[in-house]
Amino acid sequence: MRRASWRLLASTILASATSVAAAPEPAAPSPERIRSAAEEFDRGRRAFLAKDFEQAAVHFENAYRDAPRAESLRLAIRARREAKQPARAATHAAVALERYGDDAPTAQLAKEVLAESSPQLHDLTVECSPECSLAEGGRILSQSDGPRHHVFLEPGTHEIAVGFRQGTVSLTVDATRGGKDVLPVAAPPEPPDPAAAAPPPGAGLPGPSPVRPPEAARGNKPFGPVVFFVAAGITLVAGGATVASGLDTQNNPGIDAVRRECAGKDESCPLYREGQSSETRTNVLLGVTAGATVATAVLGVFFTRWSSPSVAIAPSVGPGHAGASLGGHF
Repeated sequence: MRRASWRLLASTILASATSVAAAPEPAAPSPERIRSAAEEFDRGRRAFLAKDFEQAAVHFENAYRDAPRAESLRLAIRARREAKQPARAATHAAVALERYGDDAPTAQLAKEVLAESSPQLHDLTVECSPECSLAEGGRILSQSDGPRHHVFLEPGTHEIAVGFRQGTVSLTVDATRGGKDVLPVAAPPEPPDPAAAAPPPGAGLPGPSPVRPPEAARGNKPFGPVVFFVAAGITLVAGGATVASGLDTQNNPGIDAVRRECAGKDESCPLYREGQSSETRTNVLLGVTAGATVATAVLGVFFTRWSSPSVAIAPSVGPGHAGASLGGHF
C-alpha cells in the first residue's frame, strides 16, 4: 500500500513539474530527485500534523526544490503562515502566483496571503544577468537560480548575498513597511584564466644573476647546502597539502549539498559549518606555505655556505606560487 502511494505521489510530482516549462527548475526531475521530494513531502506532512509548522515549511520547500509542483509550494505557504513568518509566506505566494496562476486553490491562497501581509512588508525584486540566487544570513531566500527574484522582507536593514557562478555580490536593502524596490545586480567579473595569463617560461624574466658574497661573509654562514634542501622539501610538501586542502574544500560537502541540507536553517547547520572549517584549514595551510617559501629563500641567500664562490639566484613566478630558484656548482 505504501509503495503504491509513493508511486502515485511521484507520478503527480513529475506531471506537475513538466507542466510548468517556464519555471527555472528542470522540466523533468531525475528519479532520485522525485524520490527525495516524496520523502520530504511526507516529512512535511507529519510535521504539519504535529503543529511543528516551521519544520514542516522547510520540508515542503525542500520537496518543491527537488521536484516543483503546486501542492508542495501551497503547503509551504500555509506552513510559513501558521508559523507567523509573513515575509517567507508572501515570498512563496509571489512565486505561486507567477508559476501557478491557473491553479485555482494555489492562486486563491497566494492572493489571500499577499493581501494580508504585503502592506506590512517591503517588496523587493532583484534582476540579475546571468542567473543568480539569493541568501541572507546563511538562509536561502530563492527557491532556485534564475534571472529574476521577487521576495518580501521584514522592515529593517538586510544584507543579501546575490550568488553568481563566478562569485557573490553583497546587496544592502533598507526595508520599510509598504516599500518597494526593483534592483538590477551585475555579476562580478570573471576571474582571469591562470593558464592564459601566465607568460611562457622565461619570458620577461631576467636571467640568473650571480651573487658573489665576500669571502669573509661566506665563511660566517652557519649552514651547509643540505639544510637548504631540507627546507625546500618541507616547503614543497606544505604547498602540496595546501592544493589538496583547497580541492577538498570545493568538493566536500559542495555547494549543492549545503543548499539542500541547510535550506531554511541558520549558520549552525552541520554542512555549513563543515564548509567553513575546511576553508579555515586551507587558509592556514596557505599562510604556512607562504611563510616557508620566504624562510627558505632567506636561508639559501644569507645563511647557507655554498662550496662554490658563484651562486646563481633567479626569481620563480607562476600560477598560485612565487619563490626563487638557485643554480650553480656546489
